[in-house]
Amino acid sequence: MRRIWILDLALLALLTATAVRFHNEWIMFVATHQAGAVEPEREKFAKLPSGVPANAPAPANWTDIPSHNPFSFDRTDIAILEPKAPPPPPPPKIQLGPKPVLYGTMSIGTEMMAFVGTAKAGSQKPMKAGQVIDGWTIVSIADKQMLIKGNDVEQTVIMNDPTVEIARDHSRTSEAPLSPTVVSIGAPVPAAAQPAQPQPASTTSGQPGQRRVIRQVTPFGIREVEEP
Repeated sequence: MRRIWILDLALLALLTATAVRFHNEWIMFVATHQAGAVEPEREKFAKLPSGVPANAPAPANWTDIPSHNPFSFDRTDIAILEPKAPPPPPPPKIQLGPKPVLYGTMSIGTEMMAFVGTAKAGSQKPMKAGQVIDGWTIVSIADKQMLIKGNDVEQTVIMNDPTVEIARDHSRTSEAPLSPTVVSIGAPVPAAAQPAQPQPASTTSGQPGQRRVIRQVTPFGIREVEEP
């Protein structure tokens, strides 16, 4: 029981000391934290250099200012330049035909010429650099090739281009077949002026035990055939 009383007295003394300390600190806080005692410090600005002295006299010609046109172009030192003209519009594109075919080139002195045409046989014609065919302009001509240009597109055309199919004129080619000429051994060779007239083989037989040889004159030469 005695221990309990001692413990209670110790706790009471500790509580009293804490209350006294809190009271003293609160009085000190109130005394040092007065809003009226707080004053801001004055700000100091750096002095800027002035281009005009403080006691500068007024300009003598200030009365001349109202007499000038306030909208005049010579009021400032900025040069007024004439605006640049807009660039010309690009030329319209030309309708290009098929790429021309180069059939050959020819040199006449220092000038080059090209035989140019279409894929149709017989359409070629001599042309020089600078001439136009189906919208294509010939820029330059070299040996077995030429440079053409159309709508800012440049292409090189070579002679005997394997990708070009040239139409052939079959009306000039004879389609009549040549029949072979059969001549026996003892018969004379027919004249070359009549290669298409066949001659019958000789029916005379040679010596017994020998095979008969027939000589045929064909467009590819003389051919000898032995009969069985």
